[in-house]
Amino acid sequence: MEPLARALSVARAGGRRVVVPYLMVDRARRRRLGPTVRAFADAGAAALELGFPFSDPIADGPTLEAAADRALEHGTSWSDLLEQLATANRILPTAVMTYANPVWARGLDRAARELRDAGATGLIVPDLSFEEAEPWRRAMTRAGVALVLLAAPAASALRVGRIARGSSGFLYLVSRYGTTGTGRRPAAARALAPLVAAAHRAAPRLPVLVGFGVRDPESARDAVASGADGVVVGSAVEEARRGGAAPRELGRLLGRLVHAVNGADALA
Repeated sequence: MEPLARALSVARAGGRRVVVPYLMVDRARRRRLGPTVRAFADAGAAALELGFPFSDPIADGPTLEAAADRALEHGTSWSDLLEQLATANRILPTAVMTYANPVWARGLDRAARELRDAGATGLIVPDLSFEEAEPWRRAMTRAGVALVLLAAPAASALRVGRIARGSSGFLYLVSRYGTTGTGRRPAAARALAPLVAAAHRAAPRLPVLVGFGVRDPESARDAVASGADGVVVGSAVEEARRGGAAPRELGRLLGRLVHAVNGADALA
């Protein structure tokens, strides 16, 4: 089992659901990355998604799109990603989330090796379809980096099962139509539950995490009521960062979600 799946499965084996926060790489924020990731770890985060900015982030809503724009304006480069990845992965198992073009520009094999050498445990590519994933899977497998695939809420149970069998690290189940962080809540648990069950049947050892629209304890509880193994939260974290929240405050935000998905009352 690769490191990312192992980190998530430890919690799953103990009957706990996980929360994975997302942070955008930004050259201007590099000094705060370590303290923020440590605050997440102290709050109970199981892993981290580190986003690399792209100029046309089709899956991202206004908050993360603006964060990507700012990062690019600050001159954030692939080298910044590798530097910050190495920092983050010393604290939490870290997967990189970016779009296909920046990886193609490096070359699949070269990018896979660079990500591995910097400590990446996984790669998530929102605009990579299941049908186009095989070359990516081969390159990442050679480097020992998990390729995390996404499944849409409109997918049939059969297709979700196929995607789960082709994914590694975890399956990223998109909770609803639209982009991240638009204020719309995830689909009801009863709508997601058949897809989660299909993924678990097809790949019993693969964790399933729900993302898009998870932003507070209520939406996090709703997401894991589907039977999912945890949630990914991005826009809510970025909004707090943009509002000037210190690492300790970001840790408290995450801690409330960790408590919520595990059946505890949200922290005040």
